[in-house]
Amino acid sequence: MHFDKVGFIGLGLIGGSIARKMKENNPKVSIIATAGHQQTIDDAFGLGLIDNNELLELNSFKDCDVIFLCAPVNKNIEYLTQLKDIIKDDCIITDAGSVKGPIHKAVEELGMDHCFIGGHPMAGSEQSGFEHSSDHLLE
Repeated sequence: MHFDKVGFIGLGLIGGSIARKMKENNPKVSIIATAGHQQTIDDAFGLGLIDNNELLELNSFKDCDVIFLCAPVNKNIEYLTQLKDIIKDDCIITDAGSVKGPIHKAVEELGMDHCFIGGHPMAGSEQSGFEHSSDHLLE
């Protein structure tokens, strides 16, 4: 499957690692991201990983083909709720949360079954944050 524009909400260890591998596999993909800290965005932009150099509002994700929710589980549910009326009809949303029950309940309540695919990276490290992400963490 080919994506032209990909969004990441959360760009820590998992989100950063997915983004790095995605960019390695397809250097032409446009990646936008927002994170909890401007420094994360600065670091990712400096590496040429993402296209934006500032923290983004959720309406910036309206043209994404796929969006990765890589924040804590409860925050992912908040973002999902806000994205419902922003995303285009064929956008795919997935998450990297460790538990699926709460987010799947929210997906059903929001009527977003058609665009959500629950995910779990089954990877990690004793370290956290974008600075510890790598293009091979998920291999």
